[in-house]
Amino acid sequence: MIQPSFLLALRAFAALSIVFHHFALYVPSSDWAAPLKGGVLDWLAEYARTTQVFFVVGGYVAAHTLGSRDWTLGHLGRFALQRYCRLGLPCLAVVFAMPAIIGFARGWVDDELLGQPATVKQLVAHVFLLQDILGYEALSAGLWFVGISFQLGVAYALGLVLQQGCGRYGQAAFALLAWGGAAYALFHFNLDAAGDAWALYFWPYFYLGVLVQKAHRLDGKAEFWAFQGLLLLAALFAWRWRLLMAIAVGLLLYVAQRTGWGRLWPRGGVLTGIGRISYSLFLVHFPVLLLVSAVWARFAPDWPAAAATGLAVAFTGSLAVAWGFHRWVESPAARLSRRFGAVGT
Repeated sequence: MIQPSFLLALRAFAALSIVFHHFALYVPSSDWAAPLKGGVLDWLAEYARTTQVFFVVGGYVAAHTLGSRDWTLGHLGRFALQRYCRLGLPCLAVVFAMPAIIGFARGWVDDELLGQPATVKQLVAHVFLLQDILGYEALSAGLWFVGISFQLGVAYALGLVLQQGCGRYGQAAFALLAWGGAAYALFHFNLDAAGDAWALYFWPYFYLGVLVQKAHRLDGKAEFWAFQGLLLLAALFAWRWRLLMAIAVGLLLYVAQRTGWGRLWPRGGVLTGIGRISYSLFLVHFPVLLLVSAVWARFAPDWPAAAATGLAVAFTGSLAVAWGFHRWVESPAARLSRRFGAVGT
């Protein structure tokens, strides 16, 4: 088994990449700073989306923590509650803070970025992690990821219920559904961005992580390599760079597991620290960016150097707020989730 510190380092890389992506993508600070670092900002806006890392790692961790447990429909219900507490409650803390943050920034930050004032129906949709499915505008960047992660976890747990509940045919039935769903997503569903509100769109990345964990057994190696081949074939069928990212992350985890490298590095340090607060950083960086952008738009001169300084302040502020958020919001939510039984991640 790969040590948690290695997985935390991967999560840190993914979280930092997404922060840089959003900082480069969203106005006004990135536009103001463009004369200084325009090429770098353009590259980050286009390519620094690495949520595939989270999904592959999430599948690996889920297979390790959930795959060996006994599962019934009753366990599935408790797991869904546990998963919601772990992911949903920290998300809601941000959601209900966003109307005030947006109100503060309105007039200083472009309305295209802020969106329309929040409605009651929109907030209720966020409570149930259904805003994208129901067509409501997300109140903060990246909230789609929370809903997808919840769906993927519950879908995998449901597959384990099926696998254990169907006797000797259960494992074959689960594999057939998992591979069939992945193939359908890769060659059809994943080709239309309109489907990205559903777990099926991201299922191949998550299941790749499951197969990496399974590959430590002799009978799992062939399935892992076959699935890597399926991903490569899908990339050749319709080019998507995110498939190559998933393939690379899967190979990295496989090698780290096979060679023992994942048990030796890293031994702590900044990366593991950021990885530990990566979910909090994912949730709070956009609100912090809005606040800093509003303050800079009001008080700072419209100079590239001042804008670049604002982006630096937003980044360091995001790390500081994420640390506090992890301690006082995310960690209590995780402790609450464990009251529903040791069935989750």
